[in-house]
Amino acid sequence: MRQLFREYRKVGKQRSKRKHGKLGWGQFGIIWNKQTFSVYVRHSRYTHTLLENATTFTVSIPREGSLKNELAFCGTRSGRDVDKMRALHASLLPAQFGGQDGFRGCRVHIECRILFRTDLIEQLLEDDALLSRYYPEGDTHTMLIGEILGVREEAE
Repeated sequence: MRQLFREYRKVGKQRSKRKHGKLGWGQFGIIWNKQTFSVYVRHSRYTHTLLENATTFTVSIPREGSLKNELAFCGTRSGRDVDKMRALHASLLPAQFGGQDGFRGCRVHIECRILFRTDLIEQLLEDDALLSRYYPEGDTHTMLIGEILGVREEAE
């Protein structure tokens, strides 16, 4: 994975939008001959609302074992109700490649431009066990495929 991150280092323009949420599902891929990172966000999450009209996103991946309290806080409180950055006294790492600013203190930041989004349709899920385990109340995900604009490692 380290090789993949080095491949993306380049200089880009900076943009700043202070909208942050915690995501649990994501994956690297190649589609349409582009290197991508896909994220999956439940419809009920405030993060979903923030991404509805977004054209870019950034995924910040913490160092192993770090930011445990911050992640727990972000995972149990909604941005609808609290300014998470202010409450955590956190700061942002300015974007370099045209994505959104990253969460300072993370190991890696992946800036992406949204290429495609689609809703998961319950009726098309082939595995009933997954449907009952992850969507017992029908709160499905939207998948966003982002073209990777740049990846950088943050110094410790």
